[in-house]
Amino acid sequence: MARSHGEKEKPQSDINIEEIIKILKLQPHPEGGYFKETFRDSSTDSAGRSRSTSIYYLLQAGQHSQLHRLDASEGWHHYAGGALEVVELNEAGPKVTKLGKSLSAGERPQYVVPPRTWFGAKPADGTDWVLAGCTVSPAFDFEKFEMGDRMKLLDEFGDNEGCRKWIEELTPDQ
Repeated sequence: MARSHGEKEKPQSDINIEEIIKILKLQPHPEGGYFKETFRDSSTDSAGRSRSTSIYYLLQAGQHSQLHRLDASEGWHHYAGGALEVVELNEAGPKVTKLGKSLSAGERPQYVVPPRTWFGAKPADGTDWVLAGCTVSPAFDFEKFEMGDRMKLLDEFGDNEGCRKWIEELTPDQ
C-alpha cells in the first residue's frame, strides 16, 4: 500500500491486530494464530514436491503454535511486534530460541528448526502480538505434518520436567 506524499507511516504500536489481519489477508491457522501462504516455489524436486513455501504467521498473547513436526526444515523470521519463543523438544530437555529485534538481549531475527523435530512457538511473556514468517524447505505439505499428541509426547519426553511444562502448555487439553 503506497503512502501519499507527506503521509507518515503508522508506527507499529498504533496498528491493531484487526488491521494486520486485514492488510495481510490472514486466515485462522489450524495450530492457532493467523497465517497466509505468500510463496510456493514453482520448481519441484524429483518427487514433484515444491522446493519451498513461505507464510506470514501472526500470534497474539495467549495464542500459540501447537507442538508439531515436519519432514522439512522450517526457518522462522521475526518481522514485527514483540518477541517470539520457538521451543524444540529433545531428550536433553527443551531448547528455547527467542526471536525478536533485541539482539543485545539474546533475541535473534531468524532461526531454523531441523526436520523431524518436535517444536512449537508462543509470544514471549509481555508480548501483545508478534508477526513472523516461516519458510519451509522442501515445501510445506499437510500430509508430512504431524500434530503433537499430549499423551504420546509425555510418554516420550515427560521424564524431563522442562519438556513436560512445554508439552502441557503447547498441546490441547485431552
